[in-house]
Amino acid sequence: MIEPAPFMPRAPRVDFPGAYHHVYGRGIEKRDIFVDDQDRFVFLERLGGNLKRWNLSCFAWALMPNHFHLLLHSRGGELPFFMQCLLTGYSMYFNKRCIRAGHLFQNRYQSRIITKESYLRAAIRYVHLNPLRARQVQTFRYLEEYPWTGHKYILAGDRAGWQDLSAIREFFPGEDDSSWICRYRAFVETGSYLEEIPHREDAIGAYPTDTVAEMNAGTARLHARFLNILSVVSMRCGVPEDRIVGRARGYAEVDARRQVLRECKARIDVPVALICRWLEISEGAGRYLLRSEKRDLDIKYVGNILRDVPFPRLGDQSS
Repeated sequence: MIEPAPFMPRAPRVDFPGAYHHVYGRGIEKRDIFVDDQDRFVFLERLGGNLKRWNLSCFAWALMPNHFHLLLHSRGGELPFFMQCLLTGYSMYFNKRCIRAGHLFQNRYQSRIITKESYLRAAIRYVHLNPLRARQVQTFRYLEEYPWTGHKYILAGDRAGWQDLSAIREFFPGEDDSSWICRYRAFVETGSYLEEIPHREDAIGAYPTDTVAEMNAGTARLHARFLNILSVVSMRCGVPEDRIVGRARGYAEVDARRQVLRECKARIDVPVALICRWLEISEGAGRYLLRSEKRDLDIKYVGNILRDVPFPRLGDQSS
C-alpha cells in the first residue's frame, strides 16, 4: 500500500516593519480580473481603505486587464492581512457582480522584498511602464494620460487620494515640485527605450520567464547597436573598448568617449542618460562631453565630473 505523501504547509510570507514589497497578482488561468472601469474604481477604493487600516503606503501601482502591480511600504509588518482583506473583498464583489463562483486570482499573490534603493527606483519604473509594454497605450505621451497607473498622478503633482508621493520624491530629489517631477519623468522615459528588469540579487524572488525574455529582447537590440559603435570608435581612435567605458581620464580615452556619445546620439534613438549608463559615466559628464569641442576639452574638469571628487582648477597654484 502506497503511503500518502506528508502534507507540506506553504511557507509564510516574509514581512517585517519597514519592509518594501513589489506585490503582483494575476487572474486565474490568466483571465481578466477587471471587466470595465467600475471594477478598477472598486479595486482602487478598497486598496486605499485597506492601506490606512493596515498601516501601509503605496507609491507605485498599475492595473492591467488580468493582473496588477503594487509597490508597498509595510510600516507595521502586516502585509499578509492587508492583501487578504484586499483580494478577498474584491473577489466577493467581482463574483457577485459577474454572477460567478470560485477563485478569481491564480494561487497566492507574489511578493518580493526590495532590498536596495537602486532596485526600488527600477521597480517604480517597471510598474508604471506596464501599460506601454503591454500595448495598452502606444506612446509615452499617452501613458501620461493613462488613468490606471500612479504615473499620471505623479506627473500632475497630485495623488490618487492615498498614493504616497513623498516616498517618490525622496528617490528623485529636487529643489521644488517641478524639478523632482522632471527628474522622475526623465528616469521613467529612459526605461521606455530600455525595457529593463531589476537585477535578481536586489530582490527576493524572480520575475516570470516570459516577461524576462520579452524585456531582455528590447535591451539586447539597443545595446548591440551601442557595442557596434563602441567597437568602430575604438578601432578608429586606437583606444581599447575597456578604456572608453568607465572613468579613465586620459585625453585619448575622453575624446573617444565623446565620439561614442555623439555617434550614439545621432544613430540610436535613445536618451543621453541611457548612453551614459552604458558608458558607466554620469549624465552630467556625458552632456559636458557633447557640448565640448576637441580643442577646448579641459581634461582636468572632465576628470572632476567623472570621479565626482574635488579637483584643483588649472589656475590654482596653492597645491
